[in-house]
Amino acid sequence: MAGAFSKAAAEAGATVAGEPVFGWRERTIGAPVDTPDGPRWLRVVSEHHRWAEGDFWTGNADAATITGVAKPRLLGCWEWHDGDYRLRAEVMTIVPGRHCSATPELHEPLPLPDLWWRELRGSLYALAQVDTVRVHVSQADVAHRIRVFFGDRVTDPTVSSWSAAHTDLHWANLMAPGCALVDWEGWGMAPAGFDAATLYLHSLLVPEMADRVVTAFSAQLQARDGLLSQLFVTGRMLLRINSGDYPELAIPLHRNAERVIEVLTRR
Repeated sequence: MAGAFSKAAAEAGATVAGEPVFGWRERTIGAPVDTPDGPRWLRVVSEHHRWAEGDFWTGNADAATITGVAKPRLLGCWEWHDGDYRLRAEVMTIVPGRHCSATPELHEPLPLPDLWWRELRGSLYALAQVDTVRVHVSQADVAHRIRVFFGDRVTDPTVSSWSAAHTDLHWANLMAPGCALVDWEGWGMAPAGFDAATLYLHSLLVPEMADRVVTAFSAQLQARDGLLSQLFVTGRMLLRINSGDYPELAIPLHRNAERVIEVLTRR
């Protein structure tokens, strides 16, 4: 990936201006670069040919049509082949600030002001208004995952409201001190409250931050669709834990799922 990044930088006439950041399983690499047009962010993703297509492959480019959301702007992209893999380079505007966390899950409190939370709510509200054919998760996906992980304890997993969502809204994809959302690979239609549920579950190791997410998104998290979203995302995160990611979240996730199922059962 380092070699692919160097090739992309040379193609863009760019000079690396900071330490590279690797994504999940090192399938992506990105870093700030200096270009003739000014500072930019250069990102390279690698994928086997059979997976290098569809919504996930073009997510950042498709997000260019979204307005009213604080996020980087894609300026250009190109692709090339390298053996069994296809690579895609993307040049984006630089988002000021820093990542809220080096990991998706939070390990310590963040001193985020009320303005940051208002900006996040504003971005997610604007995103939810976007009309898109991109589908991140379907009703069949929700029903299947809840049944696999929680059996028949949720008798009706039917989602009533759907909206466009970032779908990977964890702390490593959020910027501060100004709130911005990065990494738009997987955005698309999802149950209402999906993003709030994702952020909440990635906050469980820091109760005061989990409480702050609840304060900001209480209506979404307490609604039936938000509760179903929590169960769906819990299943996704447990699969990640089974592969070695954030093992300390296993018990908090199970405990929250028990609470959610209890609430759903009472309704």
